[in-house]
Amino acid sequence: MRWPASYRYLKRLNVPTTEAERSRVETILGALRVLLAILAVVAFWTDVPEPARFAHLVYILLSVWVLHSILIFAWVSRRPVSPVVLRYLHAGDILWPTLITSFSHGASSPFINLYSFSLLSAGFRWGFPEALSTSIAGGLVLEVEAFFLRGTALGQFESNRLLVRCAYLLALGYLIGTLGENEKERRAESAVVTRLLHSARTEQSMSAVLQAVFSEFIALFDCARIFLVAHDLSTDRVYLWQMASRPQRDARPYSREILTDDRLAYLLPDYSAAFFCEQTSPNTMKMLALGSKTQTRTTTGQIPALPFLPGNTRSLLAVAAPLGHEWRLRLLLAGARVGKNASQELAFADSLLGQAATAIYGVYLVRRLRARASAIERARVARELHDGAIQSLISAEMRTDILRRRAIKEYAPIAPEIESLENLLRDQVIELRELMHQLKPVEVAPDQLLDHMAEQVDRFRRNSGIAARFVSASDEIHLSAHTCREILLIVQEALVNIRKHARAEDVLVTFGRHDGYWRLSITDNGVGFGFEGTLAGVELMRSAKGPAIIKERVANLGGELFIDSTSSGGTQLLIKLPQKGYFSHGR
Repeated sequence: MRWPASYRYLKRLNVPTTEAERSRVETILGALRVLLAILAVVAFWTDVPEPARFAHLVYILLSVWVLHSILIFAWVSRRPVSPVVLRYLHAGDILWPTLITSFSHGASSPFINLYSFSLLSAGFRWGFPEALSTSIAGGLVLEVEAFFLRGTALGQFESNRLLVRCAYLLALGYLIGTLGENEKERRAESAVVTRLLHSARTEQSMSAVLQAVFSEFIALFDCARIFLVAHDLSTDRVYLWQMASRPQRDARPYSREILTDDRLAYLLPDYSAAFFCEQTSPNTMKMLALGSKTQTRTTTGQIPALPFLPGNTRSLLAVAAPLGHEWRLRLLLAGARVGKNASQELAFADSLLGQAATAIYGVYLVRRLRARASAIERARVARELHDGAIQSLISAEMRTDILRRRAIKEYAPIAPEIESLENLLRDQVIELRELMHQLKPVEVAPDQLLDHMAEQVDRFRRNSGIAARFVSASDEIHLSAHTCREILLIVQEALVNIRKHARAEDVLVTFGRHDGYWRLSITDNGVGFGFEGTLAGVELMRSAKGPAIIKERVANLGGELFIDSTSSGGTQLLIKLPQKGYFSHGR
């Protein structure tokens, strides 16, 4: 049964009535008010109201009401109606039937007919609580009239008829309120879906789209924390997105990969696609499952034990949806609240996630297409560099070397200048080759990471002439493809910096696991970073010292960066990454 409550579903949908909608409703109600007033005049003219001696007063009141109704209709059909004005209009809809029927009652009293209009207007203006409150107010008006007018010259009030009229008012208010509330809820649900799809635009980042989706669910179900488990069917990887209900300023949803052996259990495959469970006692749980047959039952047990759920979680709402043919999503709302009509709200949550999944999939496809287009373009530019500029520079370097040798024999004073030009061309060839490798798309699987790193260090040794080694004690790499790509780019950036600035003669790159972390170390015997000692943590991230690009990449991976620099002993970059997946903001 519905009942006015602070936790009202329509309020939580948060779709305010627009000015145009209010004007449309009030125009229709205004026309009905005029029609009702005219019909009331015709009815009283046909059948003289009781008591007859007050008929002339009733006719005057009806005439004023007709004029009042016409003026209101003319006013609301030409200008916007504010919420404050609605209250005055509703008060008038209650006052006029009360005033007219005070002088016309008995067996033929038109009170119910006239008062039904106020119930109708309350239901379509606001909804169930207001319509039911209006019907209760009508019953109280009848009781007050019966109390003060019983036994007077104004007429007689029979108890049975009074009771029937009050019951009729309550039943009519309940019916009209329910219909009006349901109609407004359906309209509000459609508006929520439209608002969500409008917020989840394809030009936005994945983080922004998920933030819009999460915010809608948090506002609707007042949950403490929201989680999205995403299963990549092609690679069998599982990722977890989450966001708090009241994030700090500039906070965004963040994700991590779930690397445990039981990661598929995070999708709750043994439960219904959409369900709501609430812990009623330590060993008893109320479960509402949405499926071929929606049912609510009380069962023994506890809320599904998932490591990421807060320890004090007393309720959980979960819905699932596919994301194309490549992903499966499971949305979990910890500490969610539902109203009296829980099955309807759960069904809408399931439908809303389905609509959101469509928007998320669109953003995912656009981002993937952009990434592929960008990769194709970078590969084309890299080929052009290799076949064009690099080959031309190599040819120029070889011809310069020939000129230098001839100059040594024929005109020695210009040989050093030619040698300097030859070295400049050689450096430009090396830099263009590095740029070409940076432009090439980097797609590396975890089992290929060590081979790629070894090849990268060996290429650096050949091109720069600096002694470089790669050492790793790990055989198996349990990292995401994104993390592997970022590690390769970090090593590449560090080696470029060493060649350009460090003036080092020896470089050592190591990678492996230690104390629950993946550790990447890049050590050289160059001139250092210009400071003595070790910088790490917040101090390093906030300072201008250290390589900015590497600091940014490490921060996106949720790792820690340590820089040990000495002017005489060289530099060590140590990067520590958590073994159990990584946290990162979506981009």
